[in-house]
Amino acid sequence: MSAKKKTSFLDQILYKGEEKLRLWSGANRILPEYLIIGAAKCGTTSLYNYLILHPAVFSCFKKEVHYFDYYFHKGENWYRSHFTTQQKLESRERELSQHCITGESSPYYLAHPLSPQRVKALLPNVKMICMLRNPVDRAISSFNNQVRLGIEPLTDFEEAIRLEDERIFGHEERLRHDPSYSSFEHKYFSYIRRGCYAEQLENWYQHFPKDQIMVIQSEKFYENPAPYFKEVVNFVGLNPWAPEKFKVFNAGGEYDKMSDTLRRKLLDYYQPHNEKLFQLIGQRFEEWGR
Repeated sequence: MSAKKKTSFLDQILYKGEEKLRLWSGANRILPEYLIIGAAKCGTTSLYNYLILHPAVFSCFKKEVHYFDYYFHKGENWYRSHFTTQQKLESRERELSQHCITGESSPYYLAHPLSPQRVKALLPNVKMICMLRNPVDRAISSFNNQVRLGIEPLTDFEEAIRLEDERIFGHEERLRHDPSYSSFEHKYFSYIRRGCYAEQLENWYQHFPKDQIMVIQSEKFYENPAPYFKEVVNFVGLNPWAPEKFKVFNAGGEYDKMSDTLRRKLLDYYQPHNEKLFQLIGQRFEEWGR
């Protein structure tokens, strides 16, 4: 057996041992005080990585836990096992003389129809951040990402959106009525559907007041992250702090762009959906019309 294979096997054993230890101590682990709920391909990875650099923030053992969508059946103890212990939290608070927190980022939460009520039941006071990008750009970025990861068998974006309704038909309805069901198709192939943000946020607002969910325009965040990060830090109840540099995470590389004709068609499609969103959140994202 090669040294590389031995190392890999040993890593797996150590990881399994650590996982069992965290499960065993789950009752003594803290729950998150913030969630980044979406949307996918809107800058959530960058924001999460900026937040965990804050000295008063404990990182999660896995950035995207997906408890409130994919793994809810695993139970609260499993969820708690992803976070730090109460003892480590209190030790850090004594060291820094400030409140410390933890959180996670699972961008599928926004779109999953049962996530809001599940979050409400376990984390009624949690602060949530929702990052939203021009849905046309989000859609093709998501498609390219799935192709890059080998998740999407199609190679043409226009074909993927033409077949979208057929591919995801019935999945959202079943998710809504069958808590034990999970849908690969709904998570990965809903390129256009996932950009209808107003409907998804309305579902969250049925369970939480609007001031508990901070909505950020991704384009503005990309352009100048510092002031938005300052607002996020204040929103989640942390002392002022900022990283020396705002590095871009999970950029995804360069891809072919869609045709001008298709872009215009999608912009027209999303126009009423975007207007509904702007009315809902009391903000306008003018760049989304281009």
